[in-house]
Amino acid sequence: MAPTQHIFKRVFFRLLEQADSRMARLSLYLFSFFESIIIPIPTDPLLAGCVLARKDKWLEIALFTAASSVIGGAVGWYLGAYLTSFVSDMLQFLPHQIASEAKFSAVSDAFNRLGIVLVLIGAFTPLPYKVIAISAGLFGYGLLPFILCSVIGRTARFCIIANMTAQYQNPKKVIMLGSLLLALIAVGFFMLG
Repeated sequence: MAPTQHIFKRVFFRLLEQADSRMARLSLYLFSFFESIIIPIPTDPLLAGCVLARKDKWLEIALFTAASSVIGGAVGWYLGAYLTSFVSDMLQFLPHQIASEAKFSAVSDAFNRLGIVLVLIGAFTPLPYKVIAISAGLFGYGLLPFILCSVIGRTARFCIIANMTAQYQNPKKVIMLGSLLLALIAVGFFMLG
């Protein structure tokens, strides 16, 4: 495991231990912001942990998590649009499975075929949102449509995960079922596209 990933995992599990605190929720929002740019670990388990600790605030937690993620996505879009050489440098720090030249080439082809719908799919499904955000800026898609699709996709995703966690109170089952649901929706979008 890369040293950077090890640090992220340690911080991640430390936050889960303190999930019922206000500081953990603030850390979740910060984590969600950076997950949309560079962190290779999904936000969902941390979101589930915070919701389990405060089931009465599931909607508030989900909405703030989505807002933080969209703001991070906008920063990713900006990096793609205006800092092309910086994006190339950032790719060296991300694991090859998340951001490689081949992945960006595949995303470019998908943008040419599906347009901005890919942003909605990337915001809602388990696809790496950071790759979609940076690619949207890199390939010249407008910031406003990107943000609109991101708000819809990220809010829907995090509200579904948070609500299922509050209702079923089993984060492993919720994340598995949520990911399956999101993957099926993504397959449906691709088949329609």
